[in-house]
Amino acid sequence: MQAAPRRDPFGPLPPRHPLLALAWPLMALSLVSATLVRLVLAIRLETVGWARDPLGILAALARGAIADTATALVLTAVAVAVAALCARRGLRTVGHLALALGLMLVAFGALAEVVFWEEFAARLNGVAVFYLMYPREVIGNLRESFDLRLYLPPVVAAGALAWWSLRHRIGAVLASSPGLPTMRRLGLAVVAASVGIGLAQALPAPASGNRELDELARNGPASMLRAALTNDTLYDGVYPGIDEGLALALLRDTVAQDNTRFLDPPQRRSIRRWVENRGRDRRLNVVVVIDESFGSRFVDVLDDPLPQTLTPNLDRLADESLFFTNVYASGQRSVRGLEAVLTSFTPIPGISTARRPGAEGMHSLPATLGRLGYRTAMLYAGRALFDNMGEFWRGIGFDHVWEQSDIRRQTFTTAWGVCDEDLFTEALERMDRLTADGRPALLSLFTVSNHRPYLFPEDHVPRDPALGSRENTARYADWAFGDFLERARRHRWFDDTVFVFVADHGHKVNGAADVPLHRYRIPMLMYAPKHIAPRRVDTLAAQIDLVPTLLGQLGLSYESSFFGLDLLRVPPGGGRIAVAHNFSVAFARPGHAVVLEPDGSERGYRFTPGSEALPPEAPDPAVSAEARAVTQTAHRMFYAHEYHETAPRLPSEARSVHASTGARPEGPGLARAPL
Repeated sequence: MQAAPRRDPFGPLPPRHPLLALAWPLMALSLVSATLVRLVLAIRLETVGWARDPLGILAALARGAIADTATALVLTAVAVAVAALCARRGLRTVGHLALALGLMLVAFGALAEVVFWEEFAARLNGVAVFYLMYPREVIGNLRESFDLRLYLPPVVAAGALAWWSLRHRIGAVLASSPGLPTMRRLGLAVVAASVGIGLAQALPAPASGNRELDELARNGPASMLRAALTNDTLYDGVYPGIDEGLALALLRDTVAQDNTRFLDPPQRRSIRRWVENRGRDRRLNVVVVIDESFGSRFVDVLDDPLPQTLTPNLDRLADESLFFTNVYASGQRSVRGLEAVLTSFTPIPGISTARRPGAEGMHSLPATLGRLGYRTAMLYAGRALFDNMGEFWRGIGFDHVWEQSDIRRQTFTTAWGVCDEDLFTEALERMDRLTADGRPALLSLFTVSNHRPYLFPEDHVPRDPALGSRENTARYADWAFGDFLERARRHRWFDDTVFVFVADHGHKVNGAADVPLHRYRIPMLMYAPKHIAPRRVDTLAAQIDLVPTLLGQLGLSYESSFFGLDLLRVPPGGGRIAVAHNFSVAFARPGHAVVLEPDGSERGYRFTPGSEALPPEAPDPAVSAEARAVTQTAHRMFYAHEYHETAPRLPSEARSVHASTGARPEGPGLARAPL
């Protein structure tokens, strides 16, 4: 009896060309998956909708289809190549398993793209690349954020179903013995597909005028690959440039203030200057709290759109502190915020200097205070291995770097580390020891609670069912900081300590503009009730301004190469910000912003500090020149090792300060006390 012919969902299985018979269904499945993802993201657009701009969305979908096709070609060529190689080596089972796993990964990637968009309003990019480098935190975060029992079975089922529908075609390839001509053609197909995606990557970036539409037009895997290959983005020849002599002059004008004097000749690529803070030299302790993802949209006195009060403690402290209302973060990642807060280095394209080779020895807050006699320490709620943070902190001059494993009381943890209140409990004990002999201390803290999976101990701050997970966690972070200050009041060092609160970045960066600046706005305050008079400062400010402003409040004179300014010395209507967003860099003055792009172009916008509106307009020549001067010079300085600590060459008045305080001017190499 003759067996019934095998049925195949893609039609009759041709007896010849089994590779081609497998290739086109794989190509179709890849395109269907990518198209479904793109349609889901189109529904999730926040700044534009089908009723407002249907043609713009259709154009983004059409452009995206081209990118999807190029990516599908590569994925298909790789899959068919794997099947052919397994056939030549008699690895049929391995071939089936490899393709089944690949199909499951495609399904998982589709789900990951949707989740990533919900968190970052972007296709897969450099953030995804860095997260994959630290699977412990990422897997733990996924397990705590989502019930994987609900998400993984459909992913596995989708991949298994795709494999089942292709099993006969896969089997036909694995049962064949592709000859040398076939393998050569296969190799040419892989090369051709690679060239195709390379050309697709070389096309001009989407430029619709709406950032979300441009992100919608991208292909996630291709965007992620590009980010992985361009970590250390070049500047010269890629971004808009400017004559070096003019750049140095403009940069000096940007950082000069009424209490500064440059120490190097104008033709030298340097902004090294002496900063004279006349008045009482206050060797106060400093505690810098860098709060994870605590954007201004959580703060009631800034941008909180909700009727509920999320931040009663920060609201109260805003009236009792030096409170800065128009501060903008340097980027959208923690390492970018740490770079700005601790080294006052303006953002350059690509990744933060915290992740680049050569960051060791950068000018920094701990190195500067170390030369002035301070003990310095960094305390992190998570693992210092993540994102190279531990090496970065040690490299910029912290005497001690403590992480999660050094925190002795851990009552509540997530994949990212201990809860804020446990971190603050450890900080109180560490400050007791750091200041035991009366020597001033800098302790910098970095929290993790205000981060997905948005879990926290609910004994002090019960969840409000009327609020979302982010908002509830922000309420907890606000309570924890307020509780920390109240507990600190009972310690002998409290009265002589400046407490600084600042976010590393905003909670979610989205919006229509290429660089949605309003989502980079963050709170910053300095609290020392016996030493700093309360004041509200509305000056436009960047994260890099924290260090010079803090040192000004301490009354310390010092040698500086910082890009930041003392905000209390900025004339009315002044101030400027610099923000890195993916591969773009935005520079803004009150009234106008310029965005430098990696294709050598630039875009201009009308910019009002504190406003969400960012209408496009022609780039302002003065702001454009300043943006190029600052970013180009910073990039060159970093790679020429010119923003790094050297033996200080202090003027005579500085030597007298060091002599009177007993601080050693020869560098930050302080003896480590056992703590």
